[in-house]
Amino acid sequence: MANTLLEKYEKRIALANEVHKRSHLNESMSQGKSIAIATCLNNVNKFLTESFENSVGTQRSNLGAWKKFALNLTNVALPNLIAFDLVIVQPMTSYSGFINYLEYTYGSNKGNTLGKNPANEGDNVINNPFRMGKVDVDYTSERVAETVTVDQNGKATLAWFPVVNTAEVHPELVGAAAGATITVTDAAKGEVTIANLGDGVTTAKVRYVYDNIVIPQNDLPILNAQMKMKPLVAKARRIAVYYSQIAAFQAKQDYEVDLEAQLAEKAVGELAYEIDTEITQLLIDNADSDDDLVWSKTLPTGVSKAEHYEGFSEIIEEGKQRIYDRTQKFAPNYMLIASNVLPILTFMKGFQAAPVGMYNGPYFAGTLNGIKVFVTPNIEPGKFVLGVNGNDMVSSAAVYAPYMAVVPTQLLQYADGANTQGWSTLYALELLNKDLLVAGRVVA
Repeated sequence: MANTLLEKYEKRIALANEVHKRSHLNESMSQGKSIAIATCLNNVNKFLTESFENSVGTQRSNLGAWKKFALNLTNVALPNLIAFDLVIVQPMTSYSGFINYLEYTYGSNKGNTLGKNPANEGDNVINNPFRMGKVDVDYTSERVAETVTVDQNGKATLAWFPVVNTAEVHPELVGAAAGATITVTDAAKGEVTIANLGDGVTTAKVRYVYDNIVIPQNDLPILNAQMKMKPLVAKARRIAVYYSQIAAFQAKQDYEVDLEAQLAEKAVGELAYEIDTEITQLLIDNADSDDDLVWSKTLPTGVSKAEHYEGFSEIIEEGKQRIYDRTQKFAPNYMLIASNVLPILTFMKGFQAAPVGMYNGPYFAGTLNGIKVFVTPNIEPGKFVLGVNGNDMVSSAAVYAPYMAVVPTQLLQYADGANTQGWSTLYALELLNKDLLVAGRVVA
């Protein structure tokens, strides 16, 4: 289906790519971005075609011009959104949808792994698309290290049996007396006796080996697979333009300005600004600040500004390390910064600035050692956020799911000379994985 859409809208995708290249250091759109735009074009096309069929009071030629105008808007508005660089863009073909994924969890209590009713939800996760869990390298092996409860007679029962190699059965006793001892009293049932624990001590940590080959087994470590989902529901943004016939005539005659086109540009610009800002705000709000990711602009004695500012790269590399350590899968590929952080980057050898232009809110500023850098006005001065945006739902911090791209109503003209037109967009925006975000700051 994706290839069919790309073929159907081949010329419009080519136009969108030219728009994209002008603001992205001549970089062509990715396959995923092209498919996303093609899907949105198809949604808009279907909506407008139905409008043709239901219209009785407007000439078909006018509707044709309106349809072409609306599709052109999708071509221009979507490629200019920085959303594609910050989050995964997954167009929806219906008003609501779901992100489905598999999560693998431990299903048994073995050693230090609590698979059954873990204290905190998520503690038993082995792996899901967003992160690696706390992998227990002994979960499937014959080795066990568990905490047992000891009764008043010093007796305890090990969870996994039959116990073998009794020479390796020994306590790592918590709060026990130095002379504590352990004896296997029934290897087949896993019964042991622990002596000399000390007054008031009722638990002990025991390490042992059991026979995980003999059958029947008293138990087997369980791996659970569970299908999970995140809901997506489209929400609307809407705006209308309103102007008089006389004002439009005067603008055209006196200043050669097409007021209708100007207001259309401003309306689309406002919607694009709000979408990009909402996305950046979601990422900023969910990026945990790390007190170790702090860098001072103050020059040390005897160090040039260029040398000192180059040292900011170490903080960025440490931020990349934080995200990798959390997930054991991902490293960041973009950076949101306050406008007062950008001058620091210009001193760094790895920074390549993007072409200077007119900006509408958040904008692409350039690349730093392969990381795309975006300046956004809604972040506090001195703050920066590192994030990950991959090629699918499971390798991005959030998802932007447009259902209807920016679509206008037909222009309405009233007898008193008033002109009005509405502009709407429908999309879902959801956080997927905050572990793919980390924040730091620059101080004076």
